[in-house]
Amino acid sequence: MDEEFLHLFEGSPALRLMRGRLGSFVVGFFMKTFKHWGVVEASEEELGATLAEHIEQMRELEDFDAPKRLPQEYLDEWCDEDHRYLTKVYNEDKEEYVFRLTRHSEKALSWLQDLLAMQHRGYATTESRFNRIMLEMQNLSQGVNADPDARIRELSRKREDIDEEIRRIQETGEAPIFGEDVIRDQVYDLSDLVEHFLSDFRAIEEFFKDHAKEISTLYAQGEASKGDIVEHVLDSDEELRTCDQGKSYFGFRNMMTNPSLSRQLRNLAEQTSQIARKRGLDPNKTFLNLGDRLFGEAGAAHGAYGRISRKLRQVVGEHSGGGGRHVRDTLSRIRRQAFRLREQPPEDWDFEIEIRPQLFGLMEAEFWEPKAVEPFGSITKSKTEDPEWMNEILQSVGAPLDLAKYRERVEEVLGEQEATSLTEMVERYPLERGIVDVVCYRVIAGEDSRHDILRNEVVNIDLNRPSQPRYVEVEELIFQR
Repeated sequence: MDEEFLHLFEGSPALRLMRGRLGSFVVGFFMKTFKHWGVVEASEEELGATLAEHIEQMRELEDFDAPKRLPQEYLDEWCDEDHRYLTKVYNEDKEEYVFRLTRHSEKALSWLQDLLAMQHRGYATTESRFNRIMLEMQNLSQGVNADPDARIRELSRKREDIDEEIRRIQETGEAPIFGEDVIRDQVYDLSDLVEHFLSDFRAIEEFFKDHAKEISTLYAQGEASKGDIVEHVLDSDEELRTCDQGKSYFGFRNMMTNPSLSRQLRNLAEQTSQIARKRGLDPNKTFLNLGDRLFGEAGAAHGAYGRISRKLRQVVGEHSGGGGRHVRDTLSRIRRQAFRLREQPPEDWDFEIEIRPQLFGLMEAEFWEPKAVEPFGSITKSKTEDPEWMNEILQSVGAPLDLAKYRERVEEVLGEQEATSLTEMVERYPLERGIVDVVCYRVIAGEDSRHDILRNEVVNIDLNRPSQPRYVEVEELIFQR
């Protein structure tokens, strides 16, 4: 057991951060920026400026132990292999380098936040956590019980409890609410759960990066054939999707592609934030920024997963084409040699540049100009009432709309009943071409005055993509005789 702890103390970046001489300085800076700002990543410029201010403040408080190096030197050190507190990547959208906390830093900050939360609260949310433990154990017990009779008995019991609660509310005219102590406990527990949940994405992101790094190493060594690399990529992808972390992440991502669920999450986060702010229980705005932080963390994890497909395109692209074989062989030799030197770079490395450097005067430099924004052309409405004009537009991007088929479906249903809706039509005739089918029903509803488009009622339509679930929110359509 002692050897296990010794290994952790020697190799864990999180413990190294906590035990370091400047540990309080580093942790305080991370809390001041990433946590208090409520962001997933920060630009190099703003992080460097804030770090400079942070260093000056530390120097005013301490003379001997104050940090003495430049901000950029600390940022570079925190990203190296010996520390691994931050990761530095280039953000193509922002066109700048950005920094992100690693899972090791997140673990250290999470532990400190628990300590700070306990100091602020002065107690543990025992009752709230006990109720949650009971609920989770009940769910687990029910989830592994395959006895239909037992499940029916449990559902019947829940129904009786719900009916009893409804009866009490009807008799008294009052809906029972939580007391302030229960509300406080619930907010504290939710805040802890949210922070731990968001920090888990960093571990998933690094898990994906490790797999992408394995593929990059195999590619850089230059010893495997294109077919071997492609096979390794496909095997890695299958392994990612079937492992526990992969199943958990891709299951979550499928949930987040549901617009109704995403909107519900944002609404609940806003309501929880209001409840917490009224009682002064959310100083870090955990719930207010939950939606943006959640989608930011998920986007970063998805970007790490996308490295695998980008590496596959690089492998296939390099081998495509008949010309330039000599160039490819030369690059392959350079890559293999660079891979060997990466672990043990030479101490004395003399090299020469074989071209003369070109020097330019200051007046020759071009001035910066903002990117020009081209205005959109004017949009004119169609003057014809015949919806066939839409077919002419869509003909350039795909097959024309088969409106006649959808008109026949609508008339067939209306022959059996007075009215029907878009939701009922989709249930009766599952979508074959996704959003195209929805567009057809929308056109039919707009071309006939008998039908109505309910502007104030939005429905969620499943686009019938089992392999990659997709949904669309559209106005409800009512078809009438």
